[in-house]
Amino acid sequence: MRWIQWSLLITFLIAQSGTLKLYTPRGKPTTYKALLSRAIKADVIFFGELHDSETAHALQRQLLEDLIKGRAGKVFMGMEMFERDQQEVLIAYQQRKIPSVEDIPEKTRVWPNFLSDYAPLLEIARRHGVAIYATNAPRDIARAVSKEGLTALEALTSAQRGWIAPLPLLRLDSLPSYQAMNDMATQHGLNPEYFRLAQMLKDATMAYTILQAYQPGYTFLHINGSYHSDFFEGIVAYLRAYWGPKITRQKKILVISTVALPPDQRYTPESRKRADFILAVPPSSNTQMP
Repeated sequence: MRWIQWSLLITFLIAQSGTLKLYTPRGKPTTYKALLSRAIKADVIFFGELHDSETAHALQRQLLEDLIKGRAGKVFMGMEMFERDQQEVLIAYQQRKIPSVEDIPEKTRVWPNFLSDYAPLLEIARRHGVAIYATNAPRDIARAVSKEGLTALEALTSAQRGWIAPLPLLRLDSLPSYQAMNDMATQHGLNPEYFRLAQMLKDATMAYTILQAYQPGYTFLHINGSYHSDFFEGIVAYLRAYWGPKITRQKKILVISTVALPPDQRYTPESRKRADFILAVPPSSNTQMP
């Protein structure tokens, strides 16, 4: 499979000093060893990816393998790419009621790049007995909110309410990342507030899923698009809000962001801290995901 080739490549890149383009938020080159040292001590890790970056996907696999070794198997994994109503499929896969990861697309909806980029993570997790969590809000519910606002949630059944963050939805509208969505929504002829609410529902649901699953002594690795955790906003902000200041101070949260940069450029500091570690990858065509 292609992912095996990329796992070998990322192992080679990690071994070659300076080849894997990792940076600190201040733009200083750093190493995978430094990232792993921090990751093993973290309670929750948000690996923000660019969905079409093979380098990011390969690094995720390497990190998951190394976390399992470093934490003696005490690792959970959550994925934006699966929605809460799909959890039973993931459980069936872990229990080997679904024999192969290649059978999953027949059982439930998956992203277009599932087999090449996300299936390998599931295989690693099952091989080591790592619990996998579908963390995202169901897309039909989020889509309804983007069109109708929070009134769309009034008609949900009790089962559907169990697939999203608790209601009333905690609103973090003032965060810069959410405010930045206004122009995007307007350009697409959407109601900016409703569009923002749909994003908040997704982030809140992912954070609440992590909150429910988290156990002291474990590391929770969450895979998501960078936009959901960049600048420590999105899912990160919601998790901190649900935990509250006292518990948040006791937890170590690590954020990794993936950014597209031409090969001859290096990451430079931004006005706000984007993440604890920044992975620079070559620009490529943007894969459209759900």
